[in-house]
Amino acid sequence: MTLVDRYLRMADLANQPAREAKTYIAKSGQKRTVTAKPATRGITGFSIKHIYHLIKNDQFPAPIKIGHASVWRLSEINEWLDSHTATNGVV
Repeated sequence: MTLVDRYLRMADLANQPAREAKTYIAKSGQKRTVTAKPATRGITGFSIKHIYHLIKNDQFPAPIKIGHASVWRLSEINEWLDSHTATNGVV
């Protein structure tokens, strides 16, 4: 029996800043509203930019591309987190 691995998106990994609600009018005259979103903390504690910087330098697991989406295997992220907490002496 094989276990199915879970996949994470960038929103699960990286910190996301808060976003205020915003209403604007499109060129067609249609009124659009972007809803507010509270700040979230990802499991790595890093920003999106920093995660991609680590990927570029081969210091973080590379994403798997599914169509236009980038996802990461939960097992790879857990291994990466474990290896970095063990080397820094933080447990």
